[in-house]
Amino acid sequence: MRGLLRGTRLASLFLLGACSPPASPASPPALVWARGADSSTLDPAEVEWGEDIKVARSLYESLVSFKEGSLELEGRLATSWTVSADGKTVTFELRPGVTFHDGTPFDAETVVFSVQRLLDPRHPQRPRAAPHASNLRDVQKVAADGPLRVVFTLHGPSNVFLQALATVTAGIVSPPAVKKHGESFGLHPAGTGPLRLSRWERGVKIELEPFAGYWGEKPPHRVLVVPVASPQTAVEKLRKGEVHVVDHPDLGDVRALEAGPDTRIAVQPPVNVCCLGFNLRKPPYDDLELRRAVSLAIDRKALIEVAYHGFAEPAANVAPPLVWGDIGPAPPYEHDAARARAIVERLPAASRKLELIHVTIPRPYMPEPQRLAETLKDQLVKVGFAVSLKAFDKDAYGLKTRDPGHPMFVLGWHADFPDPDNYLYPLLHGDNAGDLSGSFFKDEAFDRAVTSARGERDSARRRDLYREAYGRYRELLPTIPLVHVRQIVALSRRVDYPMHPLEPRLHTARLRQP
Repeated sequence: MRGLLRGTRLASLFLLGACSPPASPASPPALVWARGADSSTLDPAEVEWGEDIKVARSLYESLVSFKEGSLELEGRLATSWTVSADGKTVTFELRPGVTFHDGTPFDAETVVFSVQRLLDPRHPQRPRAAPHASNLRDVQKVAADGPLRVVFTLHGPSNVFLQALATVTAGIVSPPAVKKHGESFGLHPAGTGPLRLSRWERGVKIELEPFAGYWGEKPPHRVLVVPVASPQTAVEKLRKGEVHVVDHPDLGDVRALEAGPDTRIAVQPPVNVCCLGFNLRKPPYDDLELRRAVSLAIDRKALIEVAYHGFAEPAANVAPPLVWGDIGPAPPYEHDAARARAIVERLPAASRKLELIHVTIPRPYMPEPQRLAETLKDQLVKVGFAVSLKAFDKDAYGLKTRDPGHPMFVLGWHADFPDPDNYLYPLLHGDNAGDLSGSFFKDEAFDRAVTSARGERDSARRRDLYREAYGRYRELLPTIPLVHVRQIVALSRRVDYPMHPLEPRLHTARLRQP
């Protein structure tokens, strides 16, 4: 899931403030979760960046989910499913007795409504933006077959359809709530999840409370989600006991937090990637020789030590080893400053002047964005480039990277689901040029291989198609993978948090009383 959101169109609606009355004074103590920025929307169809997912994942449920501590699928709002012999029809049996936060009963029609709203551009309740609707692009139609059975008809066999159904984007929403609130549904969410929205003070906190009508195990306490832009400030609040979880700690503090008397660290392998991107429509970034020089100039080992304090892995692929491993390792990117300098000397003088843009807020793949940008600049200057830096807040950056005139940029991605398709398609396929793909990359051979691999039923042939696509990507360098960053969360020792390898799950954190 991309770390950045398109321009905020709900800004005026946020002035409405609270969404419902706060919890009563008798409510039990809340677990306080610190993160880098506030949410932009809590409509699952609209979410694009990680801060929205952190809250939405506990408000909504999908038909299927990833098991605790695993990337294996299990039923959630569906109890079981069957796939037809040709792979084109998937039938789900739905969980009975489930209700939404607004009291609406969950049934097959609510599933049909949620999916059609996401996919049908003519749907009367479709949000203005559905940036990850393409996750479900395999769906041809969805229909109810009784109150607790729903049938999906696909365009063809799909290796990723079930995984895509486990994402926040595929969360099931209450149709009456969507119709009631319209474009402001993102401020008045109604799902079936274990937590419900109690209050949202824009830029201050989101207060979540256990949903009394939840069908499964209910969380024991409220969760307050607070934006703390500075990782150093967030860590200091953790040490003082003012917050209990910091999901964006300064990596320079990690070892001390791990050894601290009142703090600890939870770690998972990376499912993200940080890349350097080029706008292929804008000179001089449309010059392949320039991109090769930039690629050769990057010293990932130094980058990891300086900008990531050693808590990252050099990227040889867009997809991390956890996802790409069964396909086979890709060769490392070369670092050769002398060859890079020789290429730069052959470039026109105007092509040696580069601009690099980046976002200001910390992201899981870029905890210290300014330090990362400055380190990249230093490495490029050493081979003869002149580099200027410019930083933007998250909303402005989302707009900037969609602008056909933007320059070189830093981008990141955290997986929606653990499959190569979820990296190669949204970030690089021509369908997404100018949207999630800020490089405007369009290549027929690459696109054909990625599209074919999605539905290829022969696993060996599917691996070959991904190797073919990635080879083409490495040849053309529309972006350059830099690092995969370990997922690190800092915790109070009073907190039990079974960190999931893919998703933030606020509702699974437990605060022990002192």
